[in-house]
Amino acid sequence: MLMKLEQSSTGILGFLASGRLTDNDYKNFLIPAVKTAIDESGQVRLLFQLDGFRGWDIQAAWDDLIFGMEINRNVEKIAIVGDSRWEHWVARLVKALTHGEARHFSLDHVDDAWDWLED
Repeated sequence: MLMKLEQSSTGILGFLASGRLTDNDYKNFLIPAVKTAIDESGQVRLLFQLDGFRGWDIQAAWDDLIFGMEINRNVEKIAIVGDSRWEHWVARLVKALTHGEARHFSLDHVDDAWDWLED
């Protein structure tokens, strides 16, 4: 499940990801929100706070890959926030696959993640 975080603004979007993400999460929530932000600002900065996140179903993983390639040049920064060891690995993978910057922050440094996106 995805939920948009209150700190989000026009060009900076934050999402709480929990459980297993589905095709519906992407097609009816994440993709429209990010496309709107890109249409309004030209660029977007993203924060994904992972809390009880258990991965993606197959179609959602495909949606993530295809949409990520589509918007790659429009993403300036991505912050991955979470305390699991594999979340740090996800941030490294995102960094390798994206045009913009990507960083991992622990949950107790979520405010630092928002500050980094705002710089």
